[in-house]
Amino acid sequence: MRIISWNVNSIRARMEGFLKAVKEYEPDVFLLQETRVEDASFPYEYVEDCGYNIAVKGQKGRNGVAIFSKHIIEEVDSSFCEEARYIEAFTGGIFVASVYVPNGQEVDADAYYYKLDFLNDLKDKFASFKDEIFVVGGDFNVGPYPCDIYIKGYDGIAGSERERQAIAELRNVGYTDELEKDGYTWWSYRQRDFKKDNGFRLDHFYMSPKAHSLFTEGQVLRDVREYERPSDHAPILCELKI
Repeated sequence: MRIISWNVNSIRARMEGFLKAVKEYEPDVFLLQETRVEDASFPYEYVEDCGYNIAVKGQKGRNGVAIFSKHIIEEVDSSFCEEARYIEAFTGGIFVASVYVPNGQEVDADAYYYKLDFLNDLKDKFASFKDEIFVVGGDFNVGPYPCDIYIKGYDGIAGSERERQAIAELRNVGYTDELEKDGYTWWSYRQRDFKKDNGFRLDHFYMSPKAHSLFTEGQVLRDVREYERPSDHAPILCELKI
């Protein structure tokens, strides 16, 4: 089973790139974040034409998460938080979730503590699925290790000690950060940041022990970041032997 997770930074703005990525990589499951569209206005027809079943939780102009699958989608749950930041489902014999962790704005801002609370609650969600085949993909808005951020000694938003400890707690439940050595996934739109590789590793796959035992390979799809009108995030891909 091939799974791609991607913060698209607006599905409608990125539809051409999405269709190109589907054709090139042929994922069985696609997890999207930051779709930025209400459910009623979601471009279902384009995704359905690719052969996917769809589960979405949208929000006008911001946030938004989705699961697309070549398999039947069952047991959909997006009640984790009021904002459109989390959706889970059972598909193709496994549980999957798409998550978009809050940015946090800046260290010690109110939004920062909301982010920490979100991650703490997510730890409980991980624990509840620990004995299942559970794959969580998304934009976690944290570089878990110093090497995940190109700025040496950086301790600002996405790289503070408390954020990294909150991410460590997800791993401590028993989950594996499958692509922790595969490089950056986000580069700002500032001129030449991508070419200089001035990036952050913000997008992750976390897998329960049973999912980890089925994991075969993964990668950051850097070429997608070079598409015309790209998202500032590159998709990440993993494969499981199912």
